[in-house]
Amino acid sequence: MVKNKIKLNIISNRKLCEDENLEKQIEKIFSAYKRKIILENFEIVALTLREKDLDKKEYLELLEKIYPICQKYKIDLIVHENYDLLLNDKYNIAGLHLKYDTFKSLNKNIREELIKKYKRIGVSIHGIDEATEVENLGASYIVAGHIFETDCKKYLEPRGLKFIKDLSSTLTIPIFAIGGINKKNSDLVINSGAFGVCMMSSLMKY
Repeated sequence: MVKNKIKLNIISNRKLCEDENLEKQIEKIFSAYKRKIILENFEIVALTLREKDLDKKEYLELLEKIYPICQKYKIDLIVHENYDLLLNDKYNIAGLHLKYDTFKSLNKNIREELIKKYKRIGVSIHGIDEATEVENLGASYIVAGHIFETDCKKYLEPRGLKFIKDLSSTLTIPIFAIGGINKKNSDLVINSGAFGVCMMSSLMKY
């Protein structure tokens, strides 16, 4: 029996890359993946361009560099937070990812427009109540974390696999798990009911 590949959403963080060169790092990851050197048990379904410290102009400039690499390797690019980014029609952006507070605070008309515009709208959540609320508001998937211990959230208690189990018994939309996830523990997350996983640190430092 062929084992299904684990769906992987890569989260960018140029601060973790050598010389902060995200472009070079993404090319390196995608190239190694295509040649089956890394992530052989995974299917990369998206790259989320999550560079929170950039202003809109800087973010757009970075997107213009990363987008052609995603196109070359046929990987979907997801915009993070910048829902009002003025994108040229030549960009076929696959999705939008928002923080819970951002998604919740959107005007109903804007939210409905965004749901029409993007194929997928993901929302980061940190509790069951937030998850059910964003599902009811039209989110197409959630990112739930943090599941395991991670340097990014050093002093915060991880929510563990029970969090994923509880979410999967409550929601109908896909759940991506985030936080300390690697090749070794990905199966545990999927077996607990997650649709896929997100990885950042391990790949940005690859």
